[in-house]
This record gives sequence, structure tokens and C-alpha cells, in this order.
Amino acid sequence: MGPFDRFNDRAKRVLALAQDEAVRFNHNYIGVEHLLLGLVREGEGVAARVLDSLGVELSKARTAVEFIVGRGDSTTSPSEITLSPRTKKVIELGIDEARKLGHSHVGTEHLLLGLVREGQSVGAGVIESLGVSLEQIRHRVIEVLGKQGTDMTIAGAAGAGHTTGAGVAIASSVDRLDAASQRALARAYWEAGRANDKEVAPHHLVLGLVTSGEAWTQAVLAQLGVDLVDLVTRIDAAAPRREGPRPSGLDEHAALSDVFARAASLASARNSALIRSGHLLLAIASVEGVGATVLKSVGATPERIREILDRMKE
Repeated sequence: MGPFDRFNDRAKRVLALAQDEAVRFNHNYIGVEHLLLGLVREGEGVAARVLDSLGVELSKARTAVEFIVGRGDSTTSPSEITLSPRTKKVIELGIDEARKLGHSHVGTEHLLLGLVREGQSVGAGVIESLGVSLEQIRHRVIEVLGKQGTDMTIAGAAGAGHTTGAGVAIASSVDRLDAASQRALARAYWEAGRANDKEVAPHHLVLGLVTSGEAWTQAVLAQLGVDLVDLVTRIDAAAPRREGPRPSGLDEHAALSDVFARAASLASARNSALIRSGHLLLAIASVEGVGATVLKSVGATPERIREILDRMKE
């Protein structure tokens, strides 16, 4: 299987448009800057919608490319154009993002995530020159995918290509997540990235449940008298941001496997076909780690969470 065999129609169109942009600039290579222009020009995919929502317009991006790179001296035939090494790297990272998200295809969103993850290209520089941060883009892509309900069924299935126990357990459970839990898991991946962590752990999922606006979790914690701002502050203090270079990718902490296994068992025991946020919260509180420690410190013990679950018949 070639590297482009998994590309969907939109991603293939982006490559064709990127080549056209290279020809337009008299360049004999497809750079990441051309790939960015192709993502914007495609117009309908997740990447185009995300970039448009952040104010990355085609005319502005083209102007920035011309300012940074300039135009070639002579016209270039499409047959003479090749992918630059950095573009190949971005495509490799895009394919890896699709794998981590548990997707069988590579779409425009994965190419954009690959561009953001590589982070050192002219394309990335163009984006930042337009006043948009790479972190903003990654966050917005995850947000859009989460709202579509495909996200981190996705991110949780980042184990789809892994051989770790965590990946296997998560991949076998994410298809049972309800929409709110999918959004929370998407946010957990973003929280792990924000903290510069190498692994997504249960405490990131707590943050995901709280900060994604998941109503049930917020209602339960309110019943327990938990201040959400205080809870987030405690987690940030217990698991401070990791210093050093940003990891190239995210894996799942082994404890996350335990959380999903317990949540799946809880759902089944309560005759629920879906794993809901309540099941996840109780599972996190029951698994040793930062998440459970902080929850217990604010009174959200497994026993008290279970009482509320029983009352609400979750």
C-alpha cells in the first residue's frame, strides 16, 4: 500500500491544489506552504473550515508565501515538481495522526494536524504570520471533530495502531462512548498536549469531563460541593506542565486502560449499552493516580459518586 492509498478524495484534491500552487509560484517542489494553500483552497473539508474560522484566507496566505519564499524565475511543468522532504514528513505525520485517531482514512484534518505537529515549516510560519498559533489550530480541529461525534472515538482509539494493553482496551471500548464522553476524551488529548505530557492519563480525562462542558459531570460535582475552578487548579498543581521539547506524539497511560475497562463493566452492570460520563468519573475515582487523589481531596470519592449514580440511575 502506497502512502496516498488511504487519502480520501478531499485529501487527494489538496495535493493536486498544492501542486497547482507550486506551479503558480514557479516552484519546482511542493512545499508545506503549498500544502497549506491547498488546504485553504479545497474549501469544504475540516481543515479548510478550521482555517477559515481562524481568519486564514487564501489571498492573505498567498501574499505571505510570496513575501517569505518569493517566486521562481521560470515556469515549471507539473511533471518536474516533487514533494519536498519537509512535506513528506508532514504527510507521514498526518498519516500517523489518522492512525492515532483510529481513522481508516487520511483526510484534510489529518494533514493539517501533521503540519501543526511538524511545526517548523514555511507553512507553519505563514500561519503564525497571520496571527494564528499552531496550538489554536490543533485545538480547533479537535473541537470540530468532537462536535461531529467522530473525534476521539478517534483520540481514544489512538491505540488502534499500538500494541500496548492500554491501546487494546481503549480501542475496544471507545465505540461504546456516548457523544459527551467522546467530546471529553477529545479534550483529554488536548489537555495532555497542553501539559506537554507524553501520555494521556486519567487526570487528563477528569479535565476533559470538566472543561468540555459535560453537563452530567458538572451536575454531580456541584451536588458534591466541588468548585470546578478549584478542581482544575488542584490537578494542574498535582501534575504540573512538563518542561522540555514537546513530545512528537501521545500514547495512553496504562491506567487509562484500567479506567476504560472499569467504565465498560459499570455500564454493562447497569444495563447501559453506552459508556456515559458518570461511568468514566466513577472509574477514574477508583483507579489509583493523580485523578483519583485529587477527586478524593475534594470529596468526590467512589462511594459518593456511586450514590449519585444510583439516585440518577446512570
